Amino acid sequence: MSGLSNQNRNYQFVLIGCTLILLSLACNLPLTASQSPGDQEKPAGFVETSIAETIAVIGQGEPVDTEEKTVQPDPPTATFTPESTDTPTLTPTATETPTPEAPKVYISENTNCRTGPGIIYDWLVTVQKGEEPEAVAKDPLEEYWYIRRPGQEGSFCWVWGKYATPVGDTASLPVFTPPPTATPAPMAYSIKYISLIGPCPSYALMYQITNIGVFTLESWKTTMTDHTGGSNPMSTDHDSFAEYSGCNPVNQQVDLTTGESYYLLAIFGNNPQGHDITTKIKICTEDGLGGECLVKTFRHTP
Repeated sequence: MSGLSNQNRNYQFVLIGCTLILLSLACNLPLTASQSPGDQEKPAGFVETSIAETIAVIGQGEPVDTEEKTVQPDPPTATFTPESTDTPTLTPTATETPTPEAPKVYISENTNCRTGPGIIYDWLVTVQKGEEPEAVAKDPLEEYWYIRRPGQEGSFCWVWGKYATPVGDTASLPVFTPPPTATPAPMAYSIKYISLIGPCPSYALMYQITNIGVFTLESWKTTMTDHTGGSNPMSTDHDSFAEYSGCNPVNQQVDLTTGESYYLLAIFGNNPQGHDITTKIKICTEDGLGGECLVKTFRHTP
């Protein structure tokens, strides 16, 4: 700040000096023709008064601040930051993943559902044709399916794969090791449809019966319902079982002991092929439908 004050003083001295020089020259200028001798005379103190006025004018031009000033720093220059040139990453909108449907099996014929994968296990229920129960496991050979029993939450059983066609992704199903062989029930049998026989002159549906119980089976009766109509079903009962060659029975057998399989018939007056048939099979432990009896229902389309 002292440097600035000195510069102001020097500037004032220079102006004063220049004023004095101009005034002295003015005093020595020759008189022009228009000037009169009286114009050359100046009042007393003219020069001193002019110098004083000049100094006063100079002093009024810029007052000298004798106090030290605090120099404020210049405001920082704004720095231009270019916008990012990175390509923005788009976050995909979350979408719900549909939950895949549980695998099922389609029941093509009425079939028995058991406590294990085989006829040696206890029968629990007959799963009806057309049902699609959920499959929860399979046996090591994928010949049987462990299913959730239709209409019975929390209850399961095994069905044979011949009449249970897998539906959906069954590859990831767990493999269940068959449980120990159950003790045969006192009265139990399995049913399997074999073929249509006829005309001779009537028609017959042949079923294979396997005794999987303890009691010996002695007699049977079949009662049919044609849901399509027109086949004229006829109730039939016998005290023996037989194999058939065409329309003729051969190798008749009077009973079925544990583990034995033989055949029985459901008779129709007209051809039932392609019809929706329900066959009720009643088998008893004594002739003439006596003793202990068990009825099973088998619905299918021959």
